[in-house]
Amino acid sequence: MAEKACTAPTRPQSCDLCAVREHSICADLGPREFAQVEKTMARRHVDRGKAIMAEGEPNDSLYVVVDGSFRLSKILEDGRRQVTGFLFPGDFAGVRATGSNAYTAEALEQSTVCFFPHKFLEDVAADAPGVKDRLIARGQTEYHKAQDHIVLLGKKTAEERVISFIYLVDRAVGADAGPGKRRVPLPMPRQDIADYLGLRLETLSRTLTALKRDGRLYDLTRHEVIIAAGPDRI
Repeated sequence: MAEKACTAPTRPQSCDLCAVREHSICADLGPREFAQVEKTMARRHVDRGKAIMAEGEPNDSLYVVVDGSFRLSKILEDGRRQVTGFLFPGDFAGVRATGSNAYTAEALEQSTVCFFPHKFLEDVAADAPGVKDRLIARGQTEYHKAQDHIVLLGKKTAEERVISFIYLVDRAVGADAGPGKRRVPLPMPRQDIADYLGLRLETLSRTLTALKRDGRLYDLTRHEVIIAAGPDRI
C-alpha cells in the first residue's frame, strides 16, 4: 500500500504566478469563479514516495500537478505492480469522480499539487462552462494516452519504445540544452521505465547504451538524457 501524503494543505497566497495556470481549469475561470477557487482550492507539497491517490480508495478530488512528477501504477492480481503512466507539471489526476481510484499516484520527487473537490467543480462548472469542457478534453486525453500505450506495448520494438518514451517526456518537461540540443529529465527509476514499456530492465539498459554508443543520445546519466533538437532527434 502506498504511503499517503501527509503534508498539511495550505491555501496559496496568490495564483497569479502559477507556472501551470494556463493549462489548468483556472484558465477558464472569470473573476467571480476564481475568487471561489482561492477559497476552496488548496495546495499541497508532496514528499518523494508519498501518494496523493491510492488505488481502491475514494476519489473525491481533482489534482493538478504544479511542480515535480508522479508515477501511476496498479497492483495486478498476482501482487505485482504495473506502471501505467507518469504525471508532469500541468497534468491532471482524478479527472472523473468515481467510487474508487483506478490507480495509485506516487511522487517521484519533491512535488506540489493543487486539488479541488469534485463537488466544487460541479458547482463552478455551471457558471464557467469552460471548466467542464476542459475536464472532458482531459478525459479524452487520458483515453488517447491509454490507446497509445497499448500500441507502444504491442507493435513497437524495444528501441522504438525507448525512443517514444524519451519523446513523451521531452514534450512534457524537456528544455533547451544549448544549440541544437534538448535536456530530457528522467526522475523515475529505470525499473519504472522498463515496467511502463513492458521491457526487462536489462533490455532497457542495453537499448539506452546502444543509442548512446550510436551517437543518437548525446549524453546519458542516471537522471537525464541529452538529445538533438529537431524532427529527427534520435
